[in-house]
Amino acid sequence: MPTLVLGANTPIPHTPCQVTVTSQNANRFGIEMGCVWIAMDASRRATTSPAYLHESKDWAALTVESEKSHVWTLDLAHVFSQNQTQYLQLIVYAYQDASVIAPAVEVNDLGIKVGSDIDYAFHTPERHIKASIVLEIYQRNGQYKCRALAETSSQSLANFAERLQISLDARYPNNMTTGNVLHALPDNRRPRPQPGDTWTGTAFAIDPYHLLTCEHVVDGATQIALRQQGYPDMECQVVLADEGSDTALLKVNQPLPSYLPLRERGYDLLGEQITTLGFPLTGLGSQLQVTQGNIAGLQGIGNDIRFMQFTAPIQPGSSGSPLLLPTGEVVGMVTHTIANTQNMNYAVKYQLLSALLTSCGVNVSELTHTISQTPLPLSTPQITKQSKSALWLVGCGA
Repeated sequence: MPTLVLGANTPIPHTPCQVTVTSQNANRFGIEMGCVWIAMDASRRATTSPAYLHESKDWAALTVESEKSHVWTLDLAHVFSQNQTQYLQLIVYAYQDASVIAPAVEVNDLGIKVGSDIDYAFHTPERHIKASIVLEIYQRNGQYKCRALAETSSQSLANFAERLQISLDARYPNNMTTGNVLHALPDNRRPRPQPGDTWTGTAFAIDPYHLLTCEHVVDGATQIALRQQGYPDMECQVVLADEGSDTALLKVNQPLPSYLPLRERGYDLLGEQITTLGFPLTGLGSQLQVTQGNIAGLQGIGNDIRFMQFTAPIQPGSSGSPLLLPTGEVVGMVTHTIANTQNMNYAVKYQLLSALLTSCGVNVSELTHTISQTPLPLSTPQITKQSKSALWLVGCGA
């Protein structure tokens, strides 16, 4: 069985041919990632309408094996007879949508099988890849061949669309069905900021000069300010913005009045009660709001170990809110939710937050946190009273 290496090509023995695409990581097709086949002429310009996961064509029929694997049956003779088609390229890409808050998706670690005879393992050492051309099929001297590619982009599908002079749609398909499964999709992502735009989120202090919030809260901001009732507004700088964990570390130049202890040791958190404090829906008011729930799962979407699931209600503006245990310790940070579900909410785990802080030289384990002397477990009013001065409204502007 031929195994293709990057740039290599080999004849396709049978037509119509089947191309199987399998995700080897946590990302799932039809939920986090999509695929599109593009037919092109000799000048690499599109010759016909593309085939998507949610919109197959008469020359590209789709069979879904699972959320991690699907099979395309390609009628090469048909597509190559249309409008001087010379090339057929497969692009795998991360879905994007202006209404979505979702953990960062990286296109990587894919298995490509052409027929039963040809294998290609796509992998790139680059980070934050949002789209990649992974396979090309072309015709030479009456024979079809395939070539292994890894032409990547951190700018999603739009980067290829401009070059091909074709409109390509990287958005989450509305009510997309693969097989007989209707997938719920993430919700509440703000649009890419334009000059003059303003928006808000939540941040919490973890030492006298540093705060944590979500990367998507500060992404695209040229001005960031912190606000808390009873204190003057403070400007801050971004020390770290990690898209993979959706975490940002902020720094201020003057001491903060209070900060929260980060959980340092592990135990079974499943079912544990948690409290969130944040500034959701600031258009309706800028008061700190408190909600309660439980840790419902120890992994994120697609068994992603970076995140945990919790049930406390959240709204736009809650991003960056801490999840607090009855001890008053931070066990996670609110990042995203799933639309049209009941409390399918997710947070970055404290272990990852701690690792990111350590990478920036912030060692919270060396800090002496002031914890209330009230006997544990703390009640929700007690947690709120001792923690609220560490919570800040994040105001951003482009």
